Amino acid sequence: MEHLNDLIIALEKVKNKGWIQAQNNGNCGIGTTLEKELNINSSDFEIPDFKDIELKTKKTGALSNITLFSAAPDSYLYEIKRIHKQYGYPHTKYPEFKVFNTTICGKKYTSMGNKYHMIIHVDWQNKKVVLHVHDKYSGTLIDDKSSWSFELLKEKLYRKLKYMCLVKTQRKYEFPYVYYKYTNYNFYILKSFEDFIKAIEKGIIKVTFKINVFNKGPKLGQIHDHGTSFDINEDDIETIYYKI
Repeated sequence: MEHLNDLIIALEKVKNKGWIQAQNNGNCGIGTTLEKELNINSSDFEIPDFKDIELKTKKTGALSNITLFSAAPDSYLYEIKRIHKQYGYPHTKYPEFKVFNTTICGKKYTSMGNKYHMIIHVDWQNKKVVLHVHDKYSGTLIDDKSSWSFELLKEKLYRKLKYMCLVKTQRKYEFPYVYYKYTNYNFYILKSFEDFIKAIEKGIIKVTFKINVFNKGPKLGQIHDHGTSFDINEDDIETIYYKI
C-alpha cells in the first residue's frame, strides 16, 4: 500500500472541510462526491479508485451491506438472461414485466415464489461458486448451471480490492440539497483468496442479483441489468481483511 500516506493527507483535507454539497441527491452521491473531492476519475470501475487503494463509503449507522465488486456468472455468456427468463417474477408496479432482485447466500435457502429454494454452493473440487436451485417441496436440485469460476473471482478481488479504505460519513438534507461530512476512515489489507471463498461458503459474503427491465421508451421490456454484486456487512470485514 505504497500510496497510503498520500490518501491519508487527501482524506484529512476532506474531513477538515466539514459539510460538502453532494454531487447529486441520489444514493450514489456519497461516493461520487468523495471522488470529486479527491480528484478521482470514476470512469474505470475495474481498477482501484486511488492508486492501489479501493475506496468504499458508508453512512454512519446505516445497515446496508458493502458491495465488494460486481461479477456476472461466467459459466455461460447469456446466463443473466437465462436466470431472468426462468426465475424472474412480476414487477410490483409493472406486473407485465419480470424482474429478479434478490440476495442469496451460502448459509440458508432463499425462497423464490412457491417453487424454488436457492442457495450459494462452493464447489472446491471444480473451483467454482455455484447457484443451486432446489425444488421447494422435494428438495431436489434442479439447476446448477450458473456459476463463477475461482479464476474470475480471484482476478476481480486482487485487481481491485487487495487494499481497501472504508470511509464513514454523515448525511443531511437542506432543501433542495444533500450534504455529506466525511468523518473517519479505516484501512484494510486482504487476507487471502481462500478466506474470501470460505466467507462465501459460510454466508458472510452474499450474492445480490439486480436484474430489472426498462418499463418505458425504445427499450421497453428489455433487460436492464444493474449488476450482480458480492456484498459483505461492515461488521464482517475482518473475516477477509486485516485492519491496519
